[in-house]
Amino acid sequence: MTQLIIFDCDGTLVDSEYLYNSITSELLNELGYSEYTPELCMELFTGQSWSTIRHELEARHGEPMPGDIIERYIRIANKKMDHDFDATPHADDVLHKLKEGRHICVGSNGERNNVIKSLDVTGLLHHFDDDRIFTKIQVERPKPAPDLFHFACEKMQILPEHALVIEDSAAGVVAAREAGIYVLGFVGTSHNQEKQALALKNAGADAIIDTLIHIENHLKP
Repeated sequence: MTQLIIFDCDGTLVDSEYLYNSITSELLNELGYSEYTPELCMELFTGQSWSTIRHELEARHGEPMPGDIIERYIRIANKKMDHDFDATPHADDVLHKLKEGRHICVGSNGERNNVIKSLDVTGLLHHFDDDRIFTKIQVERPKPAPDLFHFACEKMQILPEHALVIEDSAAGVVAAREAGIYVLGFVGTSHNQEKQALALKNAGADAIIDTLIHIENHLKP
């Protein structure tokens, strides 16, 4: 039986991935890396923490990123999230319905303050108490490691085999699979649904959905 549903936040509950990757593109362009368009950042970095992105960029280009780049990213994101994105279609209604008789929580690679604020400004925060919002700061390794999902299941006191993860990124799908949790790949906020669906299937998604209302079709009785 599905007893727990773990939602990623950005790109799953909140239509924010393009915004965040546009900020990443803007910052990298300012540093002289003009090849990083928002679309390329979406392809390379969706679902990854900025700490991981930083390490990847430094390895790719053989030079350190500025020491304050993550703080700059967080500052810009905080300013823009008040007016530049919305909740994913049907998110509020789906959360209302799913939490009747089941547990729901958030498992995100995002910065904790940004996750909470994004849920707040999109009107979804009331679905989650603070102790049901799990972020990378609470575990040793972010996604694609399984740590965050193991941690969420432990705190919610639900075995992984009775959980379901909703993810829009390959990193999140890999993390769920490594944690032994059934995972749905979500493409409802993707700018290229066909390409993203293939990436999520290749990462190991058990099924692909393009709207949150289809989650109920995958619940185990």
